[in-house]
Amino acid sequence: MRHATCCSGGPRSIRLISSSSVNRFKIPSSYRPNTRVVAKLPLSHRLEIWLKSLQPGRLETLQRQLIDLLFPVDLEENRDVSRSFVKTPCDEDGNVINSVAFEVTNNASAETKHVVFIHGYGASLGCFARNFHIINRFKGLRHNYKVHFLDNISFGLSSNPGISSVKYWSPIPQIDHISLNDTSPTDKNKLYKKYYKLIESYDIDTEKFMAYRDTMTPLLKDLEQYYTDALETWRKNSGIAKVHALVGHSFGGYWSGSYALRHPESVQNLILLSPVGVERHATAVTAPLPTIPKGIKPSLDPASYNFLSRWPLLSKETIYRWYNVQPYLPRLLKFMGPFGVSKYYDMWYSKLFAINKVIQKLGGEKVFTSENELGYGTNTECRLLVEYLYNSITNGTKSDTHVKYLLTPATTSKWPLMDKFASADKCILEKFQTHVVYGQFDFMCAEAGEKMVTELNERGIKAQYHTVPEGGHNLYIQNPFGTHALLEKLVKEED
Repeated sequence: MRHATCCSGGPRSIRLISSSSVNRFKIPSSYRPNTRVVAKLPLSHRLEIWLKSLQPGRLETLQRQLIDLLFPVDLEENRDVSRSFVKTPCDEDGNVINSVAFEVTNNASAETKHVVFIHGYGASLGCFARNFHIINRFKGLRHNYKVHFLDNISFGLSSNPGISSVKYWSPIPQIDHISLNDTSPTDKNKLYKKYYKLIESYDIDTEKFMAYRDTMTPLLKDLEQYYTDALETWRKNSGIAKVHALVGHSFGGYWSGSYALRHPESVQNLILLSPVGVERHATAVTAPLPTIPKGIKPSLDPASYNFLSRWPLLSKETIYRWYNVQPYLPRLLKFMGPFGVSKYYDMWYSKLFAINKVIQKLGGEKVFTSENELGYGTNTECRLLVEYLYNSITNGTKSDTHVKYLLTPATTSKWPLMDKFASADKCILEKFQTHVVYGQFDFMCAEAGEKMVTELNERGIKAQYHTVPEGGHNLYIQNPFGTHALLEKLVKEED
């Protein structure tokens, strides 16, 4: 058995999560822990990755290789699962959403329940490669199950349409209506939860704030319509009456939450994995106009509009790069040749290989419940994932701009998810159950997620807060064992 913490309204409690496959799997005698670190790729390998990235269809080839590596059809445990590769129309203009689905039939006369995964920014469906075999946990249940991994609209092999109100080659609208009053040097040891500094006060230029709010609010509504309409049309065209579990991570979590509020009849369970943009803050378009705009006392409470999030820690250079460099960097990466490959490999390899330490922390060989999991953290897997993600982001996506419209340089949403839920009618929120999940070492504002759950519970809405041990923001990559155990439990509760 493994542990995950869960909170529903009151104080946190420990709940045990067990896997149906525990003790059924025996480690082969040939298994050896992965200890060989390949910190740098040889130039020949970097050159090979870059040259192949210039070939048409390379991303689709890598997607197939990733699935074959981490869900091989010749494994005994995978043989009763069918795989499908689908491009589904998501509007009337010929745009499509790319997906990979895994399906198991437990009872030919039973209903098929659908579990849908939506990735975050800077990724595509292959980032869930360590989660493909979760379908095996749904064998032997009363219903049939189909698990869909989507390239969200504009990402990966999905279409990349634009939004008419977004000016893609113009400067990103900047937040210039707030000024911070901070005379004390930053002491990292005194920061609240590592990322938040309580400063003396801040000022709001009310005229600039009103202009900012009037400009951004309709744009944010257009963004919401863009992502949620594509998902809803995909659902209808896929013949899915209701999504049993909608699992969204980070940027995908934000839009999954928005989707559930717009189409509550289409979702049974909303599962947000480290969602971005939950917290309220001083620069939100939903923040009230201050009656006294000077010398406002900040708060460390992420449910307060006086919360400044990471703003006090941001340098001028960081803010400049957010607006003027980062929106264009992914597309420029390919023009950097093998050097760009090296930079991207350096960023991702250690994160992917770190699962080997997590495996040891969770008990070594005892943590494995599937032969599919033996591929975790091998250098073959890590390199293939890096190459896949490199090809995915260098394709270019309109979301490189969209994410800057949605988020502030402090990585807060200009329209907090907490406010979207707070303003929703109770009759809407009662149609689905909400689960908010963070990693133990998450850099997202987990406290905001916990407070959102508390606010929902106080209104009589079913919502739960969960923590996955040994996980960070990418908890489904960092600890797929704990993530799978939690997801299995949530799905089985309503089987």
